[in-house]
Amino acid sequence: MTPRLPGPAPTRPLHVARGATRLTSATRLAGVALVVGVLAGCTPPPPSGALPGMPPGVQAPEEYAFGDDVAGRDLRASGPVHDALSEEVDDERLRNLPLVLDVDVDPAAVRDAYADELVGRGWTAMPELPDVDEAWTEGWTSPDGRDALVLVGLEPRPDETHVPLTVLTTLPDEVDDDA
Repeated sequence: MTPRLPGPAPTRPLHVARGATRLTSATRLAGVALVVGVLAGCTPPPPSGALPGMPPGVQAPEEYAFGDDVAGRDLRASGPVHDALSEEVDDERLRNLPLVLDVDVDPAAVRDAYADELVGRGWTAMPELPDVDEAWTEGWTSPDGRDALVLVGLEPRPDETHVPLTVLTTLPDEVDDDA
């Protein structure tokens, strides 16, 4: 005969009770993760009139970071795009933001990052932009057609580690929250 321990007998074997505790903890953890995920998904996008955030590999330099040769290539690439865009939007609001792109970064990833944010705000891709030599372009217009953002990125040459990424836009640096 087996000796009996003092106190009431457990209703479930001990190994089942431990598993149930693990299951309950896992369920709670999954519930918390779900709530955090839902709350993160509910964060409002930036206002339609705000500049998109810069994707990895894109930087805003303190001053123009390139010499005369690269500056000339940059101007030859962005100039025709600027001229075409100034016919479509308010030329007085159109400005040039010189950024720097690491050559190790895939330009498609940069375009996709900007597209994801802008299309998420209801912007649409610009169907026609001028063809430029030694550069790629991608652009979007706001739902009301008043604003535009166009990327002009130089194709890097073998000895370059960074190239200009020109952003032509009518968007301000900051959005007035009272507007």
